[in-house]
Amino acid sequence: MNKTITLVSALTFFTALPAFAEGHANTEISRDYIAGFLAGADLTDGAIIDNISSGNESDFIQRAYRTRLGKEHPSLQPTYLAGFCIPEGISEEKLINSISDQLKQTTKPANTQRDTIVYSAIKALYPCNK
Repeated sequence: MNKTITLVSALTFFTALPAFAEGHANTEISRDYIAGFLAGADLTDGAIIDNISSGNESDFIQRAYRTRLGKEHPSLQPTYLAGFCIPEGISEEKLINSISDQLKQTTKPANTQRDTIVYSAIKALYPCNK
């Protein structure tokens, strides 16, 4: 009985992966994908800015920071270093709608990853004011 369950589980696993991949091609960019992209950018970029602000970074990182940004401190916007800044007070729903609309109007080059397409659309919509 255990061998049968193991065999069925293994077959399910190996047949589900290609089916899942086909259903989520790189050209498919859902609202959930956009929301996850934004959440990831907010979390990781915010952590980078916190690290820079803490003064605990290495001399190399301090020099790199000064070289790239001068003495200017990054904006409080977590995604400032990524090159896009989300306006304050915009709802997540409106933000995702704007990005989705931008993506519908954007030509998606062949063999371009979803993350690159979404990132380009967000940078075009919400550049940071310097």
